[in-house]
Amino acid sequence: MRLNDARRPAGGPRAAIVLAGGRASRLGGADKAAVVVDGRALVDHVLAAVEGCDEVVLVGPPALERSGVVLVREDPPFGGPVAAIAAALGELEASDGETWLLACDLPRAARIVELLGDPAPSGDADGLVLSDGLVLSDADGRSQWLAGRYRVAALRAAIAALPAVDGASMRALLAPLRIATLPDPDGAAIDLDTWPAIEHYRSMTDTPEGLDTWVAELAAALGLGEPDVPTALLLDLTREAAHGVTRPAGPLTTYLVGLAVARGASPAEAAAAARRAIADHTG
Repeated sequence: MRLNDARRPAGGPRAAIVLAGGRASRLGGADKAAVVVDGRALVDHVLAAVEGCDEVVLVGPPALERSGVVLVREDPPFGGPVAAIAAALGELEASDGETWLLACDLPRAARIVELLGDPAPSGDADGLVLSDGLVLSDADGRSQWLAGRYRVAALRAAIAALPAVDGASMRALLAPLRIATLPDPDGAAIDLDTWPAIEHYRSMTDTPEGLDTWVAELAAALGLGEPDVPTALLLDLTREAAHGVTRPAGPLTTYLVGLAVARGASPAEAAAAARRAIADHTG
């Protein structure tokens, strides 16, 4: 169900389920959750994105234990994402409301939460919530089931309706539900489940060696003293513009953001405005 066909749930979920119990066969059995990008393990990117939730349930092996997070194992181990969701729901105290449902290999989980966090209501005027969830869809129109928010009651009912959860597919679980989709304008739902994908992401996001030195040298040459340059924010924004608009839009976007900052906007405000413009352009 497309976004304009259903009322999107209002307000960000106060619970979160993070799935990290797979075999990572495409990584040769490596511990995918522990793979480090941007200076932290993949799973910690996701947990940081939902740290404001009242309940966070992480499904995975004992090595993933984190303070303030309920850790549970799917039954049987490696039983698949549906078995993991069933195990998480067994620990989740919330019987109504919504929960985030996120895979552990989403390095840009914070952006997913930003995009889906507080969507405006749409649909009929009777005040009913028509959709059971809201997920991002990629550029090819594929729904990213593990990059979304769902009604807890709907997930519980869908789990109860299955003959078994071991090995069940996400498609079978979600088939009875009404899922609204929101376009992903800048690849926020990128998942890193292969080594080539991980290395490519690292090459796009890690600060290249010597970059800080170059920024300092250029700032001096331009007579700017020692400015506080938000390097990570600008690199991320450049990538989003290049991906969502066209590659040459990347440096032009950061230049215009710089002009906005020079006129009084904060880097965060200017970046947020640029991201809205990218979303409007691609939407």
